[in-house]
Parts: sequence; C-alpha cells; structure tokens
Amino acid sequence: MINKRPMKITVNNLDIELELRKESANEFEVEVGGQKHRVKVLNISNDQIVFSIDHKIFTFNFSIDGDLTILTNSFGDYHCKVSTKYQSLIDSYRSTSSGEAKKEKILKSPMPGLVTKIFVKPGSQIKIGDKLLILEAMKMENEIRSDLEGIVEDVLVSEGSAVEKGASLLKISTN
Repeated sequence: MINKRPMKITVNNLDIELELRKESANEFEVEVGGQKHRVKVLNISNDQIVFSIDHKIFTFNFSIDGDLTILTNSFGDYHCKVSTKYQSLIDSYRSTSSGEAKKEKILKSPMPGLVTKIFVKPGSQIKIGDKLLILEAMKMENEIRSDLEGIVEDVLVSEGSAVEKGASLLKISTN
C-alpha cells in the first residue's frame, strides 16, 4: 500500500479517526474503528462527487464554506471538517491566500492507452513543452507534454494504469 495517512474528520460534530491508504490514483482503503473499507472515487466535478464504498455507489453534492465542507445527498446534509496536514485536497477548491483564485486544469488523456512512465509528481513546477508522461497506444509511445506553466497539484494515474480517452491524468494549477 502507498501513502498511509492518519486523519480526523468531524461530521455533524462527531469526531471520526480514520486511516487512509492510497491504493491507486482513485482507490483507497479506509480503516475506521478497526473496520476496513474499499473506497473508489468514480467522478469529481466542481460541485459533485461520486464514489463507491465497498462496491455501493454514493453521490454527494458539495460546497465549501470556510473550513467546512458540506456534503448533501438524499439522506440529508453532512457538515464535514477535515483535520489533517493533507488539507490541500480540500483547499484546492478555494482561493489562494492572496485572494487570487487558483486556476486549475485537469489534463485529460487524448486517447485510450497504457501509462508507461510518469515524469512529474505533486509539487513539480512545469513549463510549456515539459514532458509529463508517456502513454502507449497501438504499440506506439506518445509523449504527453505540457501546454501551460504551473504546478502539478496531483497525479491522478499511476504507471501501468490503463486509461480511456478523456480520463483524468494530472491536476495542474496556475495563478
């Protein structure tokens, strides 16, 4: 397993201690109270997240108000606060400290293929033309290069991942 992350989440004033282990770009093992659960993020948009927990699908609308994330589904509202050094997962949806809004771009796969090499990691500074990753398609290696300058916020795939056309590969922020 990769990246073991202890976290504390407060949901509707109830503190929950959990441990998060990243299995792949969008799959996690979450341990709460000694019970392990498989969580897979299926889709994230500006105001909605879809994920499966132990193969059951959940859809939540979300909004961010200060340090509070509000998740809403057909069962009600959940007021969540994450207490962790990985708060940047939520902060990426907010303005930067200067008040200037962060511009984010999700780099999408231009074709179906296999990710064979990744040249960047979260925090990497990139410039136009920098090599980001290699995508093998139809027995050809295709270099995916940056078309902007910024910082890699997250790598959403791993080497060896098979991706479809339009799959999210990297999250890049610019100011």
